[in-house]
Amino acid sequence: MPSASQWYSFEYNLSHFGGPLLIGIGSVSCILNILVFTKSSLGKNSCTICLTTVNIINLLFLYFGLLSTVLDIGYNINPSSTSIIFCRFRFYMATLLSCCQSSCLVLASIDRTLITSSHASWRKRSTPRLMITSIISICSFWAIFHIHVWIFTQILEYKPNYFMCYHQPGAYTVFISYYSLLTNGIVPPVFFAIFGCWTVMNIRQARSIKQRLSMVPTGVATIGRLHNLRSQDQQLIRMLLVDIIIYIICKLPVVILYMYAQITQYAEKSEEQHTIEQAILQFAYFVFFIENSIGCYTNLLVSKRFRKELLRLLTKTR
Repeated sequence: MPSASQWYSFEYNLSHFGGPLLIGIGSVSCILNILVFTKSSLGKNSCTICLTTVNIINLLFLYFGLLSTVLDIGYNINPSSTSIIFCRFRFYMATLLSCCQSSCLVLASIDRTLITSSHASWRKRSTPRLMITSIISICSFWAIFHIHVWIFTQILEYKPNYFMCYHQPGAYTVFISYYSLLTNGIVPPVFFAIFGCWTVMNIRQARSIKQRLSMVPTGVATIGRLHNLRSQDQQLIRMLLVDIIIYIICKLPVVILYMYAQITQYAEKSEEQHTIEQAILQFAYFVFFIENSIGCYTNLLVSKRFRKELLRLLTKTR
């Protein structure tokens, strides 16, 4: 089994070399996604408005969440251990952006459920205006709700002459642990599953209606309209589905470690065990941000429409 020094070396190298690489790859991914979703015909869709917001959040998350950890562990630069304002701002932004990202993905899932519905009244609710209103409302709610982070985040002396920015020990730390478990690991996947299954049911129902209408001459016009709608939104549904799957996979390790931390919070641990757990946590934290960094590349793999729009955009800028 690796020694404590080897685990520390792994943690350091991951942050020193892997961190900047992930931030660079992620920044390019987010910027390209934003350009494609806003500069192409895809930008007229309510779902792409939501996905654009997700990528803006991802870009901010890389710099307000991952960058500070990379600087601390990989380069021994940690202003949050000396400035209480920066300490609280860092935790506030990380908590806020995490909730806003998952909420926007849920909104996108709801939008896909509406747009695939067989009821015209439901499809009419999938509008850019309603999506923008929903995004502003829910992000404003999270911004106000998380004000408690500004109050209960402190600079603590973890050991002699070693200070760290963390939540106030005691009941608040327990609350934040369970709260993070809910907001990152339980509630979003539940909503994803509900609206994902609902969307699949809507698509199957639409196919069934198309098959029945194909037998009736008066249904020809409706068939074409339904087909065009599905072909236009099919790519977005596929991209969103991949985003959700990667979200669950990448956030799951941190959720498991949150659960482990709560189960073992009163157990006595050696210094070596603390070092090992910290290294594993940093690796899980690194995986956590992979989801925020690869959206453009997965879109290129799963969506022909996205590839065409990105190529058109890149050739146009030359």
